[in-house]
Amino acid sequence: MFKIIRVGKKTSVFFTNGNFMEKELSDAEFKELESLNSEEEILRFMNSSYDKIKKEIKEISSELQLINKSKILTIVNNIIYWKKVSPLSVPEDFAKAIIEAELNKDEVKLVAYKNFWTLMSLNTNEECRNNLYWFLNLHGLRIAKCGFFVAYRNVVKTNTSDIYTDAHSRTTRIKIGEMVTIPREECDSDSKVECSRGLHCASAKWLKKNYFGTVGLACLVNPADVVAVPHNSEYGKLRTCAYLPMQIIHYNSDGHVIPLNVEDGFDCSYVTKVIYEGVFGTEKDSPYKIKIPKLPSMDKESIQNTLLDIAKDCVISRNLQ
Repeated sequence: MFKIIRVGKKTSVFFTNGNFMEKELSDAEFKELESLNSEEEILRFMNSSYDKIKKEIKEISSELQLINKSKILTIVNNIIYWKKVSPLSVPEDFAKAIIEAELNKDEVKLVAYKNFWTLMSLNTNEECRNNLYWFLNLHGLRIAKCGFFVAYRNVVKTNTSDIYTDAHSRTTRIKIGEMVTIPREECDSDSKVECSRGLHCASAKWLKKNYFGTVGLACLVNPADVVAVPHNSEYGKLRTCAYLPMQIIHYNSDGHVIPLNVEDGFDCSYVTKVIYEGVFGTEKDSPYKIKIPKLPSMDKESIQNTLLDIAKDCVISRNLQ
């Protein structure tokens, strides 16, 4: 049984498990407390957030039970890992997507998620690693089989056929099939800042016709290259230090982007050359490389082998087309 002690207006409740709660109560509130018959009623009365906390605990417990069903993910001290892919912890929302694909035996998505997390683990910005999948899921941006994800942006035509530029500086060369890059250190990595230095890519909802350009492009972005994921959920634009223009997109009658009709795991054979350059540097003057950070927990050889496997798979997919 619980025990109630009141000194002045301060009321203490001692529970059978040894815990206790204190709160200042008016005479009317104390009478209401005395009328309660169970510890749960008292907990709810003494803490207005009790139901919310209990719901959150139930949800966490349910999530942990779900993760425990996975043969892919493991939990260590309540932290989720995909140990065969990376030594870094996996965000809960991404873990749910992985488990859903696993339970549905969706090998296409599992390959895409594995490659995405391989590349995501090469991103040295922890905030990006934790928030990028949340951003993609919120704004309906899809992950390709190779692990890159689709985003959109507008560009401006130049006097040269098939060459575009950005509306802001008018200095960037943008061509479909060629990586657009800037040094990562020149980008603003503060995710609290919504618009700042970096290459901007956005969701279909954010982009409209003639907004920062007259031509719309669908682009592929390596999650390792993302430098900032804005916290504002309504702000569907992020910053990166590289992207690959993939194809021209169209707009509906209201000027909104018509997104690519793809799902997670769609084919990405057109990035074969990019991935090979990232692993081997097949062209000495290539402006783009996939960099493996120098971290004690990173097995560089293992990562290189995984990137090579992604590239090989892209080659096979391309040859089958």
